[in-house]
Amino acid sequence: MQKGSLHFLLIGCIFAAGSGGAPLVAFLYTTDLFTAMFHLSAGEIREDVTFWSWVLFSICGGTIACFTMDAFFFGICASRLTSKIRRFAFTAFLKQDMGFHDIDTNSAGELVTFLSEKVALIENLTGGTAQSIVRLVACVVCLILFVFLFGPWQLALAIFGAVPAMIGIMTLIMWLVVPKAMAGARGNKDTSQKAIKEKSAGQVIHEVVLSIRTVASFNAEQRFYKIYCAGLDEVRKEEIQAAWKGSIGTGLGMASMMFVFAAMYYFIGYLISIGEADFKGGMMPLFLMMGSMMTVMVAISGIKDVTLATEAAKRFFDVTERASAIDPTDEGGLRPASLTGDIHVKDVVFAYPSAPDHLVCKGYSLKVDAGQTVALCGPSGSGKSTIIALIERFYDPQSGCVMLDGIDIKTLNVRWLRSQLGLVAQEPVLFMGSIEENIGYGKEGATQEEIVEAAKMANAHTFITESTGEGYATDVGMRGGKLSGGQKQRVAIARAIVRKPAVLLLDEATSALDNESERVVQAALDEIMAKQKRTTVVIAHRLSTIRNADQIAVVHEGKIVETGSHEELLGNSEGLYKKLVMAQ
Repeated sequence: MQKGSLHFLLIGCIFAAGSGGAPLVAFLYTTDLFTAMFHLSAGEIREDVTFWSWVLFSICGGTIACFTMDAFFFGICASRLTSKIRRFAFTAFLKQDMGFHDIDTNSAGELVTFLSEKVALIENLTGGTAQSIVRLVACVVCLILFVFLFGPWQLALAIFGAVPAMIGIMTLIMWLVVPKAMAGARGNKDTSQKAIKEKSAGQVIHEVVLSIRTVASFNAEQRFYKIYCAGLDEVRKEEIQAAWKGSIGTGLGMASMMFVFAAMYYFIGYLISIGEADFKGGMMPLFLMMGSMMTVMVAISGIKDVTLATEAAKRFFDVTERASAIDPTDEGGLRPASLTGDIHVKDVVFAYPSAPDHLVCKGYSLKVDAGQTVALCGPSGSGKSTIIALIERFYDPQSGCVMLDGIDIKTLNVRWLRSQLGLVAQEPVLFMGSIEENIGYGKEGATQEEIVEAAKMANAHTFITESTGEGYATDVGMRGGKLSGGQKQRVAIARAIVRKPAVLLLDEATSALDNESERVVQAALDEIMAKQKRTTVVIAHRLSTIRNADQIAVVHEGKIVETGSHEELLGNSEGLYKKLVMAQ
């Protein structure tokens, strides 16, 4: 925590202690005022009432100041902590390897929910709950102190034992009645059913909003609405059960405090009857206990928030302390002065972390010389796109290696490595913002001239300047929804080549397009590969687009089974490539 925030927290604790003890001071003087009425004349009572009323008004003003200032200082600390947690968490999400994001519990909806909702629980723990705890401690300390100073010692000892017993009973009730909530406090890794169902419902919202055009095209709004409502019904059932348990806990807690209060009332009467205490000494502890009940109840009601915030905090530390196998923020690693683009995939064995028992690559080997265009083809699921992911170092192979200019890419700086690669995927992802901004994401600090040059090379400049309303400032919409498929793909190509990469990776860049759009995009790709002789790895769905590749590698069941030019592979009548060509 920052030094300034620590100072604010300490000041907030001082004011919170004042707001916890001030009401008891008021009740202490109320006892003097109440007992004075039994032995004073009417005139003296009037004078005492006036005096003590002004004293109570003063205490009231001090109480308002304490409550205001502790809320202010704790609020500052909570807001600063929340901002820092969100920054740390988002940074932790960004630096994780792709295997982390493949896990269901780390889905986009779950991570967004954590940043928006779970972090707020931690903020409440630092703000409201911390205030209540400090007030509770101050209230209990003042209660015991005042009783020791102004009441009979027997009663003071009784209260000294009753207060911890009352807090212990409430804690035990929370452990027994709300076991799921307390699981986080016990360090249990299992999440509650309610939390799981909330994540599921939130994921539905996330997917529907991001894919609203697809949902609308299939008239699936009502279907997803029913799915979401079904998830909410499950959450509602869990919340009803939690409400019943919470109500029982609250009732038992209140009953336990009233039981303690009744026992104290009986004991006070006994002390007065045997002459060990007078009326004032006996009534004063009762007034103080009544004054402390509100503070105690507010603090105890925050116990559930503490346990939920504990779960959120544990989640935060699990993510931020997780060592990423491939950290793009790590400044270590080699940064060669130049790169020719020679690629060698050597005996790679790989399975995705989410399915470790299913090998995608089974001794995969591929050699791509610098400046050469190599095309990968083969049945779906054979491991073509996986090689692209390994070259980008989204994952590391279980065995074997991927080498760039004879250097194992594991030894290279991750950011430097990816800055040398240009990736165009089958489904281009554009971000909210303008066309210029989306192309500029490909290179940090890209100038307007570089962006325009890349757009021209991608055959995108004409439609940007002539077919859009605001040229390069045109907003692309959510996920590029305001652009056609071909336009999005050309913007994605421009984004990939604006950095002038040494290696261009095309993962079925035209397979999702219609014939006209494919022709335009393929022409742009052909021109890029012809004008700038760079190493290019192409994954092709339509084999007609890779006829001119320097080398074609046929992938089958995680291995390269054939390599050669288009003519060479067609000459092998028993080869898989010819069968694929004939099938198309």
